[in-house]
Amino acid sequence: MMNLFPQIRSFLMKKALLLPFSLTLAFPSSVLAQATGSLRGQVLDPSGAVVPEAAVTLTEGPAVLNVQSGNDGVYTFKSIPPGSYTLTVQANGFADFSKTGIVVAAGQTWQLNVSLAIAVQQQNITVTDQNSGVSVNPDENSSALVVKGSDLDALSDDPDELQNELQALAGPAAGPSGGQIYIDGFTGGQIPPKSSIREIRVNQNPFSAEFDKIGYGRIEILTKPGSDKFSGHVTSLGNDSAWNTGNPLVKEQPSYYLYFIQADVNGPLTKHASYFFNLFHFDRQNQTIIDAVNPEDPSTSFNQALPNPSSLLVTNPRVDFQLGKNNTLSVRDSYVRSVATANGPGQLNLPEQAYNVNNQENAIQVSDTIVVNPRVINETHFQWRRVRNSQVASYFTPTVTVQGAFTTGGSNSGVARDHQDIFELQNYSTATAGSHTIRFGARLRSYRDANYSTAGSNGNYLFTSIDQYLAQTPAQYQGTVIQNPLARAILFDGALFYQDDWRAKPNLTLSYGLRFETQNRIRDHADWGPRVSFAWAPGHLGKTPPKTVVRAGYGWFYDRFTVPNSFASSTGTPYLVQAIHQNGINQQSYVINNPDFFDPNAAAPPSTLSSAAASIPSFYDIDHHFHAALSMQGGVGVDRQISKKVMFNATYLFTRGVHQYLTNNVTAPEFDPSTYAVVGPLPAAYNYQFQSGGIYKQHQIIVTTNAQFRHLSLHGSYTFNHASSDTQGVNYVPSVAQDPGLDYGRAGFGITNRLFLLGTYSAPHGIIFAPLLAAQSGTPYNLVIGNDLTANNQFNARPTYGTCGAANVVSTPYGCLDTDPVGKGERIIPYGAGIGPANFVMHMRVSKVIGIGPRIEGSKGAGGPQGGGNGSVNGRGLSGAQAQPKLDASVARRYSLTLIGGAINIFNIVNLGTPNGTINSPLFGKTQSLAGGPFGSPTPANRSIFIQAIFTF
Repeated sequence: MMNLFPQIRSFLMKKALLLPFSLTLAFPSSVLAQATGSLRGQVLDPSGAVVPEAAVTLTEGPAVLNVQSGNDGVYTFKSIPPGSYTLTVQANGFADFSKTGIVVAAGQTWQLNVSLAIAVQQQNITVTDQNSGVSVNPDENSSALVVKGSDLDALSDDPDELQNELQALAGPAAGPSGGQIYIDGFTGGQIPPKSSIREIRVNQNPFSAEFDKIGYGRIEILTKPGSDKFSGHVTSLGNDSAWNTGNPLVKEQPSYYLYFIQADVNGPLTKHASYFFNLFHFDRQNQTIIDAVNPEDPSTSFNQALPNPSSLLVTNPRVDFQLGKNNTLSVRDSYVRSVATANGPGQLNLPEQAYNVNNQENAIQVSDTIVVNPRVINETHFQWRRVRNSQVASYFTPTVTVQGAFTTGGSNSGVARDHQDIFELQNYSTATAGSHTIRFGARLRSYRDANYSTAGSNGNYLFTSIDQYLAQTPAQYQGTVIQNPLARAILFDGALFYQDDWRAKPNLTLSYGLRFETQNRIRDHADWGPRVSFAWAPGHLGKTPPKTVVRAGYGWFYDRFTVPNSFASSTGTPYLVQAIHQNGINQQSYVINNPDFFDPNAAAPPSTLSSAAASIPSFYDIDHHFHAALSMQGGVGVDRQISKKVMFNATYLFTRGVHQYLTNNVTAPEFDPSTYAVVGPLPAAYNYQFQSGGIYKQHQIIVTTNAQFRHLSLHGSYTFNHASSDTQGVNYVPSVAQDPGLDYGRAGFGITNRLFLLGTYSAPHGIIFAPLLAAQSGTPYNLVIGNDLTANNQFNARPTYGTCGAANVVSTPYGCLDTDPVGKGERIIPYGAGIGPANFVMHMRVSKVIGIGPRIEGSKGAGGPQGGGNGSVNGRGLSGAQAQPKLDASVARRYSLTLIGGAINIFNIVNLGTPNGTINSPLFGKTQSLAGGPFGSPTPANRSIFIQAIFTF
């Protein structure tokens, strides 16, 4: 066979010499190559994402050569005769690109990357930044997920349910801080209504130096721009308690409802400007379920569905300007107002714990993209978030807490008003040089916070048992004397990064980068985060898409000590504010052990707090050796194109966290774990200190598969997870102050097994079924006695393994546990010994599109001008496997009405939350809530039925 290759090449050379000029370019010989040149490059959008299937034309006089950019955006002209050429590039959604005076010399290879500017006149701007199979591009890891266009219709329009689904899509992130959401490139902020979302990217390019936090668990949301044609939607969704099944944790439920209405319009402002405007109003008569011991009669339970009404108003105007051939400016405003009554109660918290909430946020974003030259794009982004949060307790009597049984009295949070102004400035550039794609830039953030708080001023009585409560002999009283309720703080953090993606070979991409971060208010001011990864397609010659890609990466990722920023918190009070409030001057808190008074109707006066014999003051500060939390993650995985319709990925990740955050009572008396005895004296003051001495280790195996068939598409993922840690987050207090490592055990974020499945099925008559399935094994939780036996003032002492049948030893599924282990020398049970119930849920959405009005000329049947005839799934959708959940079929009419019916938890499976872990409680081992997150419901029902209608014009 090898002897045939010279003969074949000689034959092609002879034929090439006889062909016209255009065919000569198509069949180059080694002789011609010496007298010709070549031109190659990559077509990119303003953000640096590749643009496939762009029409690339090269002309010189009457000679015209045409090629199309590949799935990776690369175009190539080979064996071009010397001369001066003009290059033009055209792609849907972008302004035409043209460059003249490209002089190609003999033996020269031109490298010309083309950056296309966005054309605001184009409707439905779409950039496919992933190709149709496995690839060695760093942002095309098949463990990633891209949801856009009609794909989004498979997700819920309810904001809370959408957040749960996004959390499930992202999967479990490493470490206690969880995943992170970016909205148009900015961290934090409220998730916009689904109708204003253009694209959602999940777990893409996880080791890029551009991002601060770990990539697995990262969600990027991009909002919609305007278009040159007036269009819009009006959507309404409703749910009523009469359609739902009852909550299994409560005997009686008053009626409730949920509805929202949403409208959006977009169109041109001028020839070079367009707009998009969205209005969303959500109204919910919700309920919180209370399942606690009845303080009036502790032999009975207190069981109630307490009304908890809330409303949400969101507006999202956006304007896009084409300022010139190479300059695009976007301005977006997001206003969110959230109002709720009777927040706070639920599970063990009785109705008196209620507080009312009124939160408002206004975020203005300005983005300017400039094509500096064909090789360089510069992006400048600015955001100002104005946050005004208010929380007011409904009652101001002292809080009364019986460990593991109930909490009544006024809310200890008092009155809280938090005013934040958050500024963020980014400047990122993308440059190409040969086979290198380089991205670099800087980010500056500033947080200005003014926080008013009267928390703790109403006092808190703590009891360790029901008997103690009946005897009215509290184990402890906590109270705060407030001199100045206002705390102000300014926080700053900055970052620089450099990232180089080098296509070393057609089947090998090497990526390396470095990130530098800093912030004020902590001693650590210089954090370096190296990142390195590669993607290799073994045996791939570059002529056809590879079938197998091996990926590996390693990086350092930091969590800033600024504000809570994760799935569960779009805004939060800076951690530092607690230390400013509770510094012993602005506010002075006291702890009185075994007080000789109990008055549930009035707080103890300041004179009592300061003069009581057992009174100990407390204050907060930050450890002088505080360091930003660091997570070091490495992983290796395989992307495999099993068939044209099925793709598979398996990834192993190991993450080690150091300098993890916790709060420690550093002046607590010394405790001897071997004898379970306090051996030191009580301190003059309790010093609660923010520290960064925690660690965690986490192993994850993530398997994803994607399949696309004619009428069925599926995206599935399974994660095996094993995580151990000695802290559960910044507010976690170790049970033994001198030895935080004693709490090293199964982490709360270490759920062992998770399964997620999202799909669509196009049934006959244009009916679309979109199921979503989620399952997980039990959540680890901690077992505590309910007493402060370690004297850390936290009541989180764990039991020991005792002798079955002995006094004070409780038989549990986790062994015979001793609730009075002092002086016995027994082994303390590990942290996280409890395992909650497994959860399984399946949601279903069913839709049908009805065409209204005149037919659209030139359309092709039911598929309409958008393609996808017969409602079939097509194009790039979920992840690298092209699975595209398509809820609504396009119709060939000017207007359409989409009718949707759905069920949350269609099989009515009872998914219980984490059980009560306080052993001395009469409710030990019992669950007081349904599961949350992806297994939760936007209503207090176990199964919820909703109907929805969408009018498109």
